[in-house]
Amino acid sequence: MKIIERIIKYPFRFIPLLVSVLVLAFSLSEVSNARLAVEIEEQIRRIESLEQSYLNGEIAPVDRNAFFNGDLQAELDAGLKFNELRYTATHNSYQTESVDELKQIYRKLSDLTFGLVPENMADFVSPTLTDQLNSGIYSLEIDIEVFDRDGDISFTCMHNPRFQMTTSCYDFALAMREIAMWSDNNPNHLPITLIIEPKESFLPLEDMKVLNLDYAKELDKTLRATLGDRLFTPADMLREYESFGEMRRANDWCKVKDMLGKVLILFHECNTTEGYIELDPTIKSQAMFPMLREKDMERDCASFLLLNRPVKEFKAIEKAISLGLIVRTRADEFTDVTEEKREKAFESGAQIMSTDYPVRQGLTADDYVVCFGDMKTISINK
Repeated sequence: MKIIERIIKYPFRFIPLLVSVLVLAFSLSEVSNARLAVEIEEQIRRIESLEQSYLNGEIAPVDRNAFFNGDLQAELDAGLKFNELRYTATHNSYQTESVDELKQIYRKLSDLTFGLVPENMADFVSPTLTDQLNSGIYSLEIDIEVFDRDGDISFTCMHNPRFQMTTSCYDFALAMREIAMWSDNNPNHLPITLIIEPKESFLPLEDMKVLNLDYAKELDKTLRATLGDRLFTPADMLREYESFGEMRRANDWCKVKDMLGKVLILFHECNTTEGYIELDPTIKSQAMFPMLREKDMERDCASFLLLNRPVKEFKAIEKAISLGLIVRTRADEFTDVTEEKREKAFESGAQIMSTDYPVRQGLTADDYVVCFGDMKTISINK
């Protein structure tokens, strides 16, 4: 109400700002397309350069012990299980710098709403997947869109196909290649988890489709083709068990030492989740682990849960963990940071804690960051 009162009181300020926002919005699609074209070429060149550097032995493996909050080898020898690992994870792990027009729109919207819309909303930037892995971030998230051009199906990665297209991972298959090359160069790395979230655009581009069950099957094929034996599937996790419920009741998640060098794909809940599960309720024949919600925690197909509000869902997270599930929560959102939320995320015991403020270069003592002691990115949860 106060905002409306101010608009009425200061129309001379409001109207020019609104016109300016509209003008910028009309130009946004064109400039975003231009930036995307550049970033598509940059991704291709980066992958080619990385591949050559790896082949030439120019990139040394990272020290996995440097990221672990404790004695990693001792934990592995003691039989550390996968659900006892805790990760600090990144959200929108592909996002590059927004175009100036989008930044200006948010700054003007902030003026229009008297600060209700944060002026730096479009300032979020994420390093490349390789840079994040080299920094000890072993839990990532990618949004995907589906293109179907007369049966030629491909998957791309971006936040919004009209307004926020900037990405370092446009070609999804190339992004998987990037992870695969890093994995090969670091053969005994701790398991990587990658959340894949299918998007459903309000204004899709030509040939852009909503992910359905057939496309999900194609996604499985793409993952198997690009990751190969690095892919750690639900069948690998289940071993002789007939369901995740049976495995969880036996408290028998795989030992981490048997998962070194592997990548797990977590399929973010979407309209296709139930169909994907129905393909094989044991999940043994699928490439991805379906991520479910609080209402699903008693189901035998449940393994990973999305409980993104550690303050409001604190008890639910604790219950899920007591049932042997692995929980992904969010310690913050870009521009929305509270100490309470970060503390509750840690206290809850959630194994995957996504943040928009991970360990990164250039941090000062006063900067907000989500990490374990001494800037570690991985810990245990016993």
